[in-house]
Amino acid sequence: MHVPEVQAHAPETVSRQEPLLSVRHVVKTFGPVRAVDDVSLDIFPQEVVGLIGDNGAGKSTFLSLLTGYYRPDSGQFIYKGRPVTITSPRESRHNLKIEMIYQSLRLAPDLKVSDNLFLGEEPRTFGLFLDKKQMQRSSADVLRKLRLKITPKDVVGKLSGGEQQAVAIGRALLFDRDIILMDEPTAAISVSKVQDVLNTIRSLKEHGKTVILVSHRLEDILEVSDRIVVFFHGRIRDVLKNEKRQISDLVHLMFDSGQQDV
Repeated sequence: MHVPEVQAHAPETVSRQEPLLSVRHVVKTFGPVRAVDDVSLDIFPQEVVGLIGDNGAGKSTFLSLLTGYYRPDSGQFIYKGRPVTITSPRESRHNLKIEMIYQSLRLAPDLKVSDNLFLGEEPRTFGLFLDKKQMQRSSADVLRKLRLKITPKDVVGKLSGGEQQAVAIGRALLFDRDIILMDEPTAAISVSKVQDVLNTIRSLKEHGKTVILVSHRLEDILEVSDRIVVFFHGRIRDVLKNEKRQISDLVHLMFDSGQQDV
């Protein structure tokens, strides 16, 4: 099966694989502004891709196109070798197995961990009654895979910021999503808990998941990413292997309008 225009900057160890998701020449405009301007990118199985760029560079709009929150003006998505149309967040989540973890988390703080993990997708017996036993078992299994020291019965509002972030991430494992999109996952938590979130990202990769990470914390990007995608004025400026990169390299690519590849 052939997918055209394989990303030239992809690492050799990754490029031998068939892309999980390919984005081809995608454009999204808001009035006269091209928020995403002719973007093409291959996303491969079991990798962490860091997206960086200045505010307004197009990162968040790009994620919104992948989730179906926005629809592109032109371009194509290819999922597991077949062209697809992402028309809604529900289709993105269920048909393409993409899970979006928002900075706001969208958790119910008064409910237990198990209730939050299944929120909106609860299993039922006879189509009527919540299957609490299955929710407890499945939740415990997810928490164990993520190496978390919390239980399905813990109330989410009493957890630390890092633990709440992990609960939101846990839905991706619970419902077997292929791609997890994360928008600033460490922005609203204490510095002491940042490492917990980064460890959770590593656990997702260990379990075969692909993570696309947007973060202004460049040290986090450097710590967990396999590749780094640099957005600049709605376009992809460069795709880098994360090998011996420094924060100064990334800052140079993000802001220097006359930059040369580093």
